[in-house]
Amino acid sequence: MNECASVHGAVTWQQQPYLSSAGNPAVLEIYTFGTEAAADAAYQQIDSGMNSCQATSKSLQSAKHVTADAVSQQTAGATDAAAFERTWTGIEGISAAGKQTNHLYLAAHGTCVLVLHFDELATGSSAAPYDVHQDPNVLSLLTNLLASQAGTR
Repeated sequence: MNECASVHGAVTWQQQPYLSSAGNPAVLEIYTFGTEAAADAAYQQIDSGMNSCQATSKSLQSAKHVTADAVSQQTAGATDAAAFERTWTGIEGISAAGKQTNHLYLAAHGTCVLVLHFDELATGSSAAPYDVHQDPNVLSLLTNLLASQAGTR
């Protein structure tokens, strides 16, 4: 997922990658757990990791001798859903190297946890940056998607 959060203990995992016309990658992942308690624990672990992402990212940058410029924040929240943004000079590994903004959306319903993440890479594109004021709408859309997916399992 990213350097700040990962998922453990899922029974099944579905992943759908996307690529925007500007060349920015996105990935939609749905994790299914054996119990609602296990799904809730996974949700809490991801949420906690993302809430401490700024410190984690700066520590990784310092270890790789990159200017520790990471700024991370929660941009929206709802019941069992949250949106996060991280702007930083990425280090190679899970993330690409270089200036970028990462967006992560998290939702839980029943035994499922959904994660959508996409990156805005500094590629010289003339596309306007993503407006995080849309994040509450994105969370609503993803929560509804997850509820409909959970109902079909």
